[in-house]
Amino acid sequence: MNEQVVLITGASRGFGAEAARRIAARGNQVIATMRNPERDGPAVVEGLEDRIAAVRLDVTDPEGVERVVGETLARHDRIDVLINNAGYGLYGPIEEVSEEQVWRQVDTNVLGQWRLAKAVLPSMRAQGAGKVVNVSSLAGRVPGAWLGMYAAVKHGVEGMSEALRFEVGHTGVQVCVLEPGMYVSDWQTGSLDVAAPQLEGRSAYQETVEAALANFRARAKTRPASGSIGVALADMVELEQPLPMRWPVGEDSTHLIESRLSTTEAGWEALRRARTLRTWRRPGEQGGEERDWGGESVVLITGASRGFGAAAARECAARGNLVAATMRNPERDGAAVRKGFEDRIEPFALDVTDAESVAAGVAAVRERFGRIDVLVNNAGYGLYGPLEDLSEDECRRQLDTNLLGQWRMQQAVLPGMREQGWGKIVNVSSLSGQVPRATRGMYAASKFAVEAMSEALADEVAPFGVQVTILQPGQYRSDWQTSSLDVCAAVREGRSAYQPGIERKLEEFRAVAATRPGSDAVGMAIADAVQLQQRLPVRWPLGEDALRLIPARRTTPDDVWERDRRAEGWGFTMEDMAQGATGRRSGRSPGT
Repeated sequence: MNEQVVLITGASRGFGAEAARRIAARGNQVIATMRNPERDGPAVVEGLEDRIAAVRLDVTDPEGVERVVGETLARHDRIDVLINNAGYGLYGPIEEVSEEQVWRQVDTNVLGQWRLAKAVLPSMRAQGAGKVVNVSSLAGRVPGAWLGMYAAVKHGVEGMSEALRFEVGHTGVQVCVLEPGMYVSDWQTGSLDVAAPQLEGRSAYQETVEAALANFRARAKTRPASGSIGVALADMVELEQPLPMRWPVGEDSTHLIESRLSTTEAGWEALRRARTLRTWRRPGEQGGEERDWGGESVVLITGASRGFGAAAARECAARGNLVAATMRNPERDGAAVRKGFEDRIEPFALDVTDAESVAAGVAAVRERFGRIDVLVNNAGYGLYGPLEDLSEDECRRQLDTNLLGQWRMQQAVLPGMREQGWGKIVNVSSLSGQVPRATRGMYAASKFAVEAMSEALADEVAPFGVQVTILQPGQYRSDWQTSSLDVCAAVREGRSAYQPGIERKLEEFRAVAATRPGSDAVGMAIADAVQLQQRLPVRWPLGEDALRLIPARRTTPDDVWERDRRAEGWGFTMEDMAQGATGRRSGRSPGT
């Protein structure tokens, strides 16, 4: 292999430092980025000063990312490999982590990787070659209690990366997700952020989480050191064959991911629940007996002004429930939703992206009805466009609405549900929460994250009598494809490198949507979930496409899936690119 120019984030210690030194020792040039190079750089660079440059970078700073990538290109004329390694863990119940902690997770672990990829892709496309390695985790495939928000962001990385691979593979740029299991590092100590209620001894889950965290850290001490991850990353840099879509590392990662893929949803759910029962000690007081869900329930629905939310509100009301239909503008939209059900549907003002609005809205519903039995987390929208073309504001708004919006609502209703001893949370995901596609990468990231958060939450709150299910609708005919679909500015303004292809795909997407069933089918499924007497399944796929594609994606090997989907036109081709958008030449390798 020729000398490669490799940019690594989070290279001050752990996986990043190991990778930097091993890659440099093999004769490559390494730009090892970190937040404090004066403090941490000397140990990373020592003995390899001619091969490693320690550079200041905070991946949450968009201007800093642009500066470092620009300076690297000016000095080396290219970047052959990007290793998106910067990240950290968050430990604690989903109900108790703070807004600041959740945003920091999203900003570092998801948007940090997206910013770097966006910055390097134009030059990689121009040179017709490059590698983007996004470091995920075992938690990116297998979520669990107390690491729910960390699992959410790593699932987001997985969905974003798979979509990106479909978007750029034809240009000569390869995208791969590294999935390490548990290794000895400061991830479990200095780099692990723990929810404040847990640290302060005031958590509703205190004893259980305390014991779980101690066990987590004890197990981590028995694991291999970070060196094997450094070796894997160095191998990925120099691999002549095309990179696979995913690269699990470690016995635990390989075993558990394979087990997850080979086990049915029902089987995996049974295993999960058994693990929960072994982990949990049931709280001393429960709020009531098993509830009869066939009677009148108080159902709070977000995003109820139109589409799935409005259909669900009307169907739930028609079945005898009381519905708090929340929306941003009830004066404008409320009357149409409640027409004919004025005694059963009451509109409330609520914006899921505003923590104060969420708190006030939930309090108003409780004051009006005395309780909340069911939360339907439906508010959301789609962001359409290649990941490289999206803006900072577009990405943040997508994640703020689709992921943090659901988290805020859960956090607001859970204390009351725990106290009363029952409750249901229906989190609306999507087919894209399991099956990402080109042009919907950040939407897929948000829905992948919702799935992981929801699965972890189901384990955390089950002992309190609270059930969680993930609704996974396929494509339905609604305003999601028109007024609620946010087409990114670069595409709207005709300046995307993928302009010809994106226009074709958007036209095809909307044409297919026009042939699909309407929103009423989803509204009926939500009403079924409200009244189901049996325990809710953790996942509830809905629609022919979701029922077909979700299990197929889980059981089909990545290489076969990618080959078959590309044959069906899921990715971009050279004909989809604007003139001069790529410099790919057949057979060209990075650095040549």
